[in-house]
Amino acid sequence: MKYVCIDDGAVAEMISGRVFQSINFAEGAQLLQALSGDIKIIMQIGRIICTQDQEALFLSTPGPWKKKKYLVIDCETSLLFSTLRKGETLVSFQKLLRFCAKFWSGGHFNRSEHIVPDSSKAIIFPLPQSEGSYGSSFRIIVEREPDKNRLSSRDMDGNFLLAYRTCSRQENSADHDVDYTNFKKAFSSLSEVYSKLGEKIAAIQSKANKAAIAETSLPDGSEGRSLRSHLPYEEWRNLLTDQQLEFVRSSHQTPHRLIGPAGTGKTLSLLLKTIRVLKAAESQKEDCRALIITHSEATKDAIIENLAVLDVDAFHTRAPNVEAVSLSVETLASLCAKTLKQEISETEFVDKDAQDSKVMQLLYIEQALNAVRDEHYPSHKPHLSEGFRSFFEKQSTVELAPLFQHEISVLIKGRADDQFDEYKKLASLLYGLPLENNADKGLVFNVFLNYQEQLETVNQFDTDDVVLSAVGQLHTPIWRRRRAKEGYDFIAIDETHLFNINELHIFHHFTRGVGLFPISFSVDQAQGVGDRGWGENDAFSELFDASDAVDNTEHVNTVFRCSPDILNFCGSVLASGATLFTNFENSLARAYSAFTVNEERRCMPLKYTECVDDDGMIELAFTKAEELSKSTESKHWEVLITTLSDDLLKKMATYIHSRNKPVTLLDKRGDYSQVERAKRSGHFVMGHADFVGGLEFNSVVVVGVDNGRVPLEVKAKNNASTNFASYSAHNRLYVASSRARFALEFLGVRSRGPSELLSAGFRTKLIEKC
Repeated sequence: MKYVCIDDGAVAEMISGRVFQSINFAEGAQLLQALSGDIKIIMQIGRIICTQDQEALFLSTPGPWKKKKYLVIDCETSLLFSTLRKGETLVSFQKLLRFCAKFWSGGHFNRSEHIVPDSSKAIIFPLPQSEGSYGSSFRIIVEREPDKNRLSSRDMDGNFLLAYRTCSRQENSADHDVDYTNFKKAFSSLSEVYSKLGEKIAAIQSKANKAAIAETSLPDGSEGRSLRSHLPYEEWRNLLTDQQLEFVRSSHQTPHRLIGPAGTGKTLSLLLKTIRVLKAAESQKEDCRALIITHSEATKDAIIENLAVLDVDAFHTRAPNVEAVSLSVETLASLCAKTLKQEISETEFVDKDAQDSKVMQLLYIEQALNAVRDEHYPSHKPHLSEGFRSFFEKQSTVELAPLFQHEISVLIKGRADDQFDEYKKLASLLYGLPLENNADKGLVFNVFLNYQEQLETVNQFDTDDVVLSAVGQLHTPIWRRRRAKEGYDFIAIDETHLFNINELHIFHHFTRGVGLFPISFSVDQAQGVGDRGWGENDAFSELFDASDAVDNTEHVNTVFRCSPDILNFCGSVLASGATLFTNFENSLARAYSAFTVNEERRCMPLKYTECVDDDGMIELAFTKAEELSKSTESKHWEVLITTLSDDLLKKMATYIHSRNKPVTLLDKRGDYSQVERAKRSGHFVMGHADFVGGLEFNSVVVVGVDNGRVPLEVKAKNNASTNFASYSAHNRLYVASSRARFALEFLGVRSRGPSELLSAGFRTKLIEKC
C-alpha cells in the first residue's frame, strides 16, 4: 500500500464508531489490515465506501468531490502502518483522524497536537509520552498545505492534509522536505474514484450487503520473512531434549510447570505442547478452545509470528466461537479487556501493554510522591518511625517510586482491596518499603490515594485495576453460567515470572470448568526484574487455590543460546543472588551449554574494559560493537548494546542521534519486530536491560557495569532500599548477559571500579580485565 486517501465524511464516521477504536473488534482489526495492505477489501460501513487497488485505498462518502476535505497518508514515507504494534497503530490512526476533524472544524487542540509556529507543519503525539524513557515519543508529522501552488491553481487550496512522516526523535522532526509523488497520485485519482462511487453503492445495495466482505491475501514478500521457530510442528520431534519432549507430551488436564533458565526453549515447548493438544482434540473430533497468554503486545506478536510456521493447521487463525478447535493468543490486559468490554474502553487504559503500563504507572506515582511531600508530609512526620522517616527524607522521588509502586500493586491493591484497615493488618514485603508502624503505612496510603486521584482525573485504569475488576466479574453467577461455553480447555502462560501476585490469581478463572486446572506455564524467576511479590516457586500453588495442585514440574537444563563461558558467568550472577535473597532462584545451577565445536569457534573471551569517563565509555561501546561484529562473523543487527542505567541510556541515545549512528532502539520488552527492522536497515540494536528479555544476539556489550550503577547506589543506607536495588541489579545483569551467544563484554569507568556483581567472574578468571 503506497497511500491512503480519506474524505471528511469518512473521517467523521470512523471517529464516531466504537467498533473502529480497537483491534479487539473485528471491524477495527479488519480496517487496520486494509490500511496495512494485508487484505483486499470491498465494503460499505454506514456511508463509507472503500476503493482499493495495488497502490491505494480510498475511504469515501457520497457527494461532490471538490466540496470535500481530505486526509492523505503517504504509507511509503510515513511508515505509519508498519512502525508500531497493531494496537498502537490503530490508536495513532484514530488520533490522526481526530486532529483532522478538529483542524477542519476550527476546534481546540490538546497537548498532544501542535501547530508548528512559522511553518505549514503540524505534529501529533498519538501515544503516551514518558519522561523517564530515552528520546522522545512517537509522533506523526502533517503538512497542512501540501503542494500549495498546484492546489491553489485548481481552487482546492486548504482542502487537503498530508501525513508524510513519523519518527521518535525530537530534533528536527518537522524539518524535512516533503515528497509529493504519492500525494499527486491521490489527487489525480479523486475524480475517477468519485465518478464510480454511485456504481459501487448501487452494486452493494443490489446485493443487500451492508457489512464488510474481505478476501485475505498475503502481502508481497511475506514468504521470505525471517521466523525464529522456522520449522513446522512435525519436524521438531527429533530436535527436542528429553525434558522438552516430556513436557510437550504431558497431559494437559493437570497443571504443569516448566522451569528453566534463559535460552532453553521454554516458549517453544509451550507452543509445541499447545499445538499437540489441539491436534489430538481434532483427530478425536472433540471440542477444544486453547489460549496462550503473554506479558506484552510485543511478545504476543512474536508468538503469532512463530505460529505462522509452527501451526500448520492454522489453529490460531480460526474463530473461537465458530470452530470446534481453535487457539487464541492474548496478553493478560487484552483478555481482561474482553471480559470488561461493556465497562471499559480502549482509551481508558493507562496502556494496554503491560510493560508500558508499568512505566506510565511509575510516572504517576512520582507525581503523587511529590504532591505528598509538599502537602501532607509535615503532618505525618511526627508520627513516623525513625527508620522510615530517615529513609523517606534521604531518598529521591525517583528512587522511592519503584518501591511505592511495588507496595501499591502487591499489597494495597492486591491484598487489601484498597482498604486502609485491611492494609494495616498485612505483613510487609521481604524486599520493599521499611514500614514499622501504622503511621508509616498511613503515609504510603496517602500516596496511593493521590495516585488514584490522578487516574480518576484522566479517567484511566492501570493494569492492577483492570485485572482486579476482571476477577470481580469472573466471580459472578453470569460468568459461572457462561464459563462452560466461553472458558478454555487448555491455557498456556508464557514468562509467568513477569506477572505479579495480583495477575497470577486470575488465570484459573478462565478454564472451562470449576476445579479443573488445565494450565501449563513457563518460569525463570531470575528473569523477573525486582521482587514480584509471590516469593518462591512453591507459591504458584496459589494460582489454583490448592496447595497440592502443581504436581508436575519439568526442569529444562540444556541452554542452546549461550557459550559455556557466558553460561558460567550468568550462573555466577544467579548464585550470588540466591545467596543474598531467600526468594531468588538460581535456575542455572544444573544447566549446561549445548554448543557445538563449530559454534565455539566463534566464541570470544569475556572482557571488562575501563574508560576515563562516561563519554569515552559510550564511544568505546560502539567501537566494541563493530569489533565484535567482525570477530564473531555477525551482522550489525546481531549485536546488542545495552545498559542497566536509565541515565546512561539517555546519554547513549543523545550520542547516536547527534552522530547519526546506525542504531535501532528498543523501547518495549522482547520487541522482535524492532530487531527485524534493524536487520533490514543493517543497524546495531540498543536498549535498556528491561527491554532485551525474550531476544537473543550473537554479541552483547553491557555499558556502565561499575560501582554506584550496578547496583544503583542509594543515598539512604537502608536495608530495604539497598536490597531492592541489589535484587533488581542481579535480575537485570542476568537478563542482559544471557542474551549473548558468542561474545559478552562489559564497560565501566575507572574511577568507579568494576561492579561487585562481576567479582565472581574475576575470581574464576571468566572475565579478562583490560
